[in-house]
Amino acid sequence: MSRLRAARKLSLPPTLDPRSVSPVKFGSLAGLPPTLVVTAALDPLADHGRSYVERLRQHGADAHLTCYPRATHTFLSMPGLVPAARPARREIVAFLRGHLHPAP
Repeated sequence: MSRLRAARKLSLPPTLDPRSVSPVKFGSLAGLPPTLVVTAALDPLADHGRSYVERLRQHGADAHLTCYPRATHTFLSMPGLVPAARPARREIVAFLRGHLHPAP
């Protein structure tokens, strides 16, 4: 947990309440577009992704969750080192293509 606190200190100004920037804590998530949440099984924040998808679905959003086993928090940025990064990137691109440029 100390690593999470250190990461938060680097990510947010000390005067900002971290809950104010977490979509899991937002009052309403209604009206959001289709969402793909990609998590890593070895990420201590993976449960936040699951919670976010659950809340999106509760508010009527079309939300999809994929959790990649044996992947860590930064796996998407390491396609040459983490085998799960390439299929995760392909999934993200396919999702975006399907929603931003749907087939006729």
